[in-house]
Formats: sequence, C-alpha cells, structure tokens
Amino acid sequence: MNPIRKFVKAHPGIKKAYLACKEEFDYLFRMNEKDKALVRFKRAGGEAIRFRYDIRDEDVVFDLGGYMGDWCAKLPNLNCQVHIFEPVKEFSEICAERFKDRKNIHCHAFGLDAATHTAEISHEADGSSQYHDKGETETAEFVDIEEFMKDEGIGKVKLIKLNIEGGEYDILEKLVRTGDIRRFENIQVQFHDIPEINAKERMENLWKELEKTHVLTWAYRPWIHENWELKKDEQEV
Repeated sequence: MNPIRKFVKAHPGIKKAYLACKEEFDYLFRMNEKDKALVRFKRAGGEAIRFRYDIRDEDVVFDLGGYMGDWCAKLPNLNCQVHIFEPVKEFSEICAERFKDRKNIHCHAFGLDAATHTAEISHEADGSSQYHDKGETETAEFVDIEEFMKDEGIGKVKLIKLNIEGGEYDILEKLVRTGDIRRFENIQVQFHDIPEINAKERMENLWKELEKTHVLTWAYRPWIHENWELKKDEQEV
C-alpha cells in the first residue's frame, strides 16, 4: 500500500479534515451563488427545515408540484386536509394510490395556475414544467387557484408549498393583485431561474409585494427554498 494511503487509513480524521477544507474552499472560490445557497440550506438542516410548522387537524395544506407525494408524506401532521396537485398523469396516479386509504389527502390530477388552461408539460420527474421542452411531453390541465378555492369552499390555507418549475410567478402575482395572498398563512416557495419568463425581475418584485402582507421567516437564496408567514395584523382581517 502507498505510504500516504496507509497513513491516511490509520488516521481517518485527516481525511475528514481534508474533505472539510476542500468543501470550504469550493464554497468560497468555485461555487456559483445557487450552489452556495444549497450548501447553506443543507448545513442548516436541509429538508427538515421545510416541515417545521404547527399544523392542526382542522388546517388546510396545498402541495403544488406534488410529484409522487413525497413532500406531503413528511408533513408533521397528516390528519389535516391536504390537497396535492400534480398535472403529470403518471405521477398523480402514483400519488393517488399512495394515499388511497387517507380520505383527508386529496390527489388532484391537475395543476393550479393563475387561469384555467391546458399546456404541454415536460416529463422530468420532480422537475416537470410548462416552461421546459426537454424530451417527452404530455398535455396537462391547470385550474385557476381562486376558482378552485371557491368551488371547494376553502377560505384559509395554513401552508401552501410551491415547487412548480416557473409556475409560481403567475400564481403569486395573481394572488397579490387580487389580495387573496392574505388567505395563505405560510407560503413556502422555490423560485426558479428561467430567463425566458424574466424570472429574476419578477422574483424581486414579488419579494417587495410579499413584504407588505407577510414576513420572511427563512430563506436560502438565490433559487432554493424560502418561507413567508402572514403578518399577525393581517391574520386578524
């Protein structure tokens, strides 16, 4: 065995220290801003951060971009009313089968949007999008978010999760414009960097608008997850 390899094997702490130094060097000098945000997110607790909510049985949760129900399955309380929206047929069917014995978890085979329409959506697992044209696609249905809430008789939503590969802009802009953004106590969103839809400018404008009604409770920017909580005085309206 190479003497250096032999020495490292006998002193595992050296390898650990080397890898830690390498990670820090990469963070400081090699990573782009999104990758740095992802490192900060993981160091702070990673996925566990996305489930730190006090959710009661009577609360309503919206999961936009539900994929196969993985995010929903990790909620701290699965006795609440959960609406999962997944427009890709294959994934929505898997989701429905997964939660078929839970009457309070509703798997919808369509997405929510600012208006009701159909669109081509790419097949990219949990990255499927109206705004990508990679490989295979299918025609998917989207329903106006405000019309859905009206039809279902939903007044307030405890938590809405948006991870919908660019669709978040139209939805949030509409909710801000109509004032219905106040109906959502927590907004957990991942903004996506899609230059074709002017994502960066729209994201920054939405930050300014959300500051009027909500408080930013945590964020890993740019382009990783963040959460906005409704201001206390807005909750009393």
